[in-house]
This record gives sequence, structure tokens and C-alpha cells, in this order.
Amino acid sequence: MEIFDLDVLMNYIFLYILSESNKMFLVGIILSMIFIALGFFRSSLNSRKNRIIALAQQVETLKAQLESTATNENNARQEAEQSGQAKSKLLSSLSHEIRTPMNGVLGMATLLEETNLTAEQREYTDTIISSGKILLNKVNEILINDMLDLSKIDSLSGIPEQKNVDLRNCIEEVLDMFAAKAAEAGIELLYEIDHDVPSQIISDSKRLQQVLINLVENAVKFTQKGEVFLGIHLLKDEGKNVPVISFEIRDSGIGIPAQIAPQLFTGILSRDYSTKNKPTGKGFGLVICKKLVEQMGGQIKALNREQGGTTFQFSIPTVASIQAAFKSVNYTMAGFEGQQILIVVSNLSAGNILKNQLEQWKLLPVIATTGKQALEILSQVSFGLVITETNIPEMNGIQLAQTIRNQYPKIPVLLLNPVNDERYKPQEEIFGAVLNKPVRQHLLFDNMLSQLRHSNKGSEAEQAATRKLSENFSIKYPLRVLIAEDNPVNQKWTIKILSKMGYRPDIAENGKIVLEMVGHETYDLILMDVQMPEMDGLEATRMIRLCLDKQPVIIAMTANVMHGDRQACMQAGMDDYISKPVELGELVNMLEKWALVIKERK
Repeated sequence: MEIFDLDVLMNYIFLYILSESNKMFLVGIILSMIFIALGFFRSSLNSRKNRIIALAQQVETLKAQLESTATNENNARQEAEQSGQAKSKLLSSLSHEIRTPMNGVLGMATLLEETNLTAEQREYTDTIISSGKILLNKVNEILINDMLDLSKIDSLSGIPEQKNVDLRNCIEEVLDMFAAKAAEAGIELLYEIDHDVPSQIISDSKRLQQVLINLVENAVKFTQKGEVFLGIHLLKDEGKNVPVISFEIRDSGIGIPAQIAPQLFTGILSRDYSTKNKPTGKGFGLVICKKLVEQMGGQIKALNREQGGTTFQFSIPTVASIQAAFKSVNYTMAGFEGQQILIVVSNLSAGNILKNQLEQWKLLPVIATTGKQALEILSQVSFGLVITETNIPEMNGIQLAQTIRNQYPKIPVLLLNPVNDERYKPQEEIFGAVLNKPVRQHLLFDNMLSQLRHSNKGSEAEQAATRKLSENFSIKYPLRVLIAEDNPVNQKWTIKILSKMGYRPDIAENGKIVLEMVGHETYDLILMDVQMPEMDGLEATRMIRLCLDKQPVIIAMTANVMHGDRQACMQAGMDDYISKPVELGELVNMLEKWALVIKERK
């Protein structure tokens, strides 16, 4: 019986009591007291019921507010992601729209430079080329700063991707972002990948690069002199099912006070861990790093170095990509194994890294740390090539190269030059090539191999016959070439360049035309633009890789130079990558390298 029926029950009981004798009087009193107590109890229950209903209404209200807040946060997150994607596309578009016409300007100026000019005309041409390069450097600096800002606000939501990542390219892209800042501060920016680390792994390249960007940016920011080193190691499998790759970012900066260390990855630093007149930082980038590393299943920590500076270490579990063996570049110095190479550097760490790399290519490197020591070594040992930095003690790399040119004219010299340092320009002809620091591995290899081949020709006449714009180049390296390019000026420039090298290339204005042409003609090599109408270069490459029995070498020749663009080209199936504006020497080296590969395949 419900509580609300007690009134009826009480009435029945009182009627019964009145109908009985007085002996029931006492029982009636007792029952009355019970009924009164039950009334109070009913009232209390009703009160509690009303309070519970009110609380339930409050809970529903709070639930609705939470749902509304979550919806607003989700909408804000989506808007931030869309804004970031839009900004990234805008930056990429700006870069492409600037680099595409600049490729025509600098390309035609380079062609003009190859003709017979008066001294006055050559001065004007050099000024055009130099000014164009300065403009590009400024544009790159602006775009890089925007990309850094974009990476910091990028969303941390979502499940990490598991895609193929070209590890070396991933690292080199990050270091390129800080090359100018490091050069301006006089800091050596170094990296080394252990030989047993897979060249391509399965991971999330976006998250990995964000972590590296934040840590390298911090290292450069808090380092006043010395070096910033990025090392990549393969950890031993300690009962885990997958291998673990460790990343070490080491600097020679101000270090971390002991009292601050526990708060590094919390985002609640009580004060800046910098000293007076030094850069400041609150550590929010480190919070992002910790979250990203943990999302990838890894761990991160910071250590003070005994000799000064800080080391950040993080590790992530990964596996080697099945594409690693297929896509890895075969870096072999065929015919030059055992060749003596002189390395002239002021920083011994940089020298040892370069020495280890050359030893993997079966060369015999020797390190000198001053220009005077380099000349002494050259007087005692025969070398096939000299690699020197610009900033070395006693005499700089330019002065050293000039002395080598006078005393040992058959030995080519490669210059490793800080970004935006133009001191070598008046004497550029004394160098076999000038490479910006930190040097990308494939550029170092291509230029070294090219210089060793040309220095082995025997006479200057023979070298002139095979270098740059000589029709004899196509005789030595026969290729059937297709140019995929929609820009008329760049079409004209590329045809002119290849024609002067003795080639008769075909032109396709978009990816669909490329597919039609490769269906009727066999090409050895395709220079593939990426952004083209109707079908872009990436899609055209994927279709070629699926449909053709005899596969051509496909080289991306593109103004797409933002983060991930090179990797996108490689993942689509391209063999190599060259950015616009195209350096003439780099294009020649690229053609020479792949012509030899094609010859071996045949």
C-alpha cells in the first residue's frame, strides 16, 4: 500500500475503535500515536522526494551544459584544424606561385650566363641571379616562420597515423627550417643517423616533425655558441615486439636549473629557466612534445650535460617500412672506393660525422681543422677531392680553395657554406660546387660523385666536353626524356637546357597527356612537375607505376617545397626530387646519376 493511502487506512481504524468497548481505548491511543508518526514520516518522504527531483533537474541542467561545452569545444577544435589546413594550403600556394616564375627568371639568367658575354653583361647577369636568390631566401624565411607558428597550434587530437616515413628526409626538412637562424648565430647544426637505423619507418611523420621542430627550436634558441646535434639510434629489443628508435637533441646552451627540471613537461614553470639577458621560455612546447610522444607510444626526458648544455631524448616504437629496400638510394662510389678525401672543418664533431658518412661509402677521409694543416697534408698525400667549410681558422675556406686551385689545379673543392653567406660569390668558379649547411645527404653524394668523375678525366678539354651544357653529355649519357610541365616559361627553359646537352625531349602539359604519351612511347626518364591541370604529377606517377611494364625513372621537378612535399613525391612512386628554382649544376648531376642507374638496369 502506498504512503498516500494512509489517510484512508486511519479512518477505517478509528471507525473500528469507536465501535468497540472501552478496552480498546488504550490500543486506540497507541495506534493514534503510530498514525501520527506515520504522518510525520510521510511528510519527510515527500520532502525528500521533492529534493531528489530538484537535484535530478539540476543534474540534467549540468549535463546539458557539459554537452553544450563539449560541442563548442569540438566545433572550436574543428575550426582550428580547418584554419590550420587553410593556412598550410595558403603557404604552400604562396611558395609555389613565387617559385614557379622565379624558376623561369633564374633559369633564363643561368642560360644567359652560359653564353658569350661582355664583362658588363656578365656583371648584370650575375646581379640578376644573386638578387633572385636573395629574394628566395627572404621568402623562405617568412614561410618558415609561419610554418613554425602553424606547427605549434596544430591539433593534438586524433589517432596517430601509421604511414611510410622517409626518416632522413623528415629530419633534413626540420633542420632546413633552422639553417638560417643557426648560421646567423654561428651555431653548428649537425645530425647523424646510425647505420643500423631503417631508412624508412612506419610512423606519424606529422607528429614526429612537430616534436623535432619544438626541440630543435628550443636548442637553437638557448644556445649562444657551439653546436646543436640531432642523433638517431636504434635501441636494442628488450623483450618488446617492435624495435624502438631513439632521438637525441643535444645542445651546448645554458642548461636547465635542477629546481626547474621536474616542471619541464607540465607547462607550469614558476619562472623562466633562462638567465638575465638570455632568451626566455615557459615550456609550453615541451608539453606538446610530451603529449605527441606519448600518443606515438613513446617516452621523453631531459638531461643536463656535465660539459654544459641540455640533452632531450625521446623514443618511439616503430617498424621498418616494406618500401625501405625498394626505395632506398644506392649510395655507391663505383670505381672510386678507397679514394682519399680531405675534410677541412673547424668543428671536430662535424668532421667526424662527415668522416663516418664517407667511410660508409667506402672512401678514405682525412680530417684537417685549419687551412694551414690542410695544405701541409696536401703536400704529403694525393687526394681526389677536398671538402671545406667557409669558416675555418687561419685562412677561410675561400682562401684555402684559391690556394689549392693555384697549387693543385686538378683537385676539385666542394664548399660547405652557411645559409645566406655570399662571400664566396666573387670567386664561385674556383669551387666544384657550393652546398648549404646542413648538407642534405643526396646532394653531398651527387656532387662528390660528379666531381670525382670529372677530376678523373685527365684534361681540362675532356672535362669541358662532359660538363654542363655540352651536347657530348647526351652522347655519354643517352636518355629518352619526357618533360611534364604546364608553365610555358619553364617548358622553354627546360627544353633549352636539355637541348644544349644534346637531348631532344618531349613535352606534356598535364598528367593525362603524360599517360597517353608513355602508352605509345618508351621513356627512360620523366621530369615531372607536381601541380598541373586535369591530373597532377602525383596521380600520374601512381598510374605509371601501376600500368607500365617497363618503368621509367621519374624525378619530381617542382615548386612544392613545403614540409612533406618531398615525401609525398616519394610515396607516390617518384625516384628523386629537385626543387624549383632549379640549379643548373644540380640538374646536370641528377641526370648523370640516374643515367648511370638506367644503364646498369639495361
